[in-house]
Amino acid sequence: MRISRAGACRAARGFTLVELAMVILVLGIVMATVMPRFVGTLERQHLRSTINIVQGTVRYLYAYAALTKRVYRLTFDLDRQVMSVCYLDGETCRLEASRELREYVFPANIRVLDVVSPQGVKTREGEAVTHFFPEGLVEPSVIHLATVSNQRVTLMIEPLAGRVKIFDEYVEQQGS
Repeated sequence: MRISRAGACRAARGFTLVELAMVILVLGIVMATVMPRFVGTLERQHLRSTINIVQGTVRYLYAYAALTKRVYRLTFDLDRQVMSVCYLDGETCRLEASRELREYVFPANIRVLDVVSPQGVKTREGEAVTHFFPEGLVEPSVIHLATVSNQRVTLMIEPLAGRVKIFDEYVEQQGS
């Protein structure tokens, strides 16, 4: 059987510029269709994680206030987009140093839009606080979160149970 020299030369040459361009074009088309879905998935994951952290902090503070017999303050700094915890010691609020209650910075693609106090005051800038009492009471609060793609979520803190109700939309505070 005879081996062609032309076939041997072509195999040694590698890929042509047209073949490489076609592979790059196909990869570009695949990336253009997959990336928007991936970005949305990442944003939803950040939102779910943020909801879990707020929910976990509320449940922890509800139990921890009763255990330590202290009044705890959950603070949302809307200007810096940070959630922090401190306990009241007389007139001063001392930051909690435990790992579970350290300051939490919200992801860049998640924002706290506003926090509604028990009196119905909607805070959109500055600080909004919710108190946790040793008797097993929590100030009812409503926290509104939004993503960059404008998906909105409402978290309502229940005063007697210390639980968080989650709504997949912007819900105004309900009357008592």
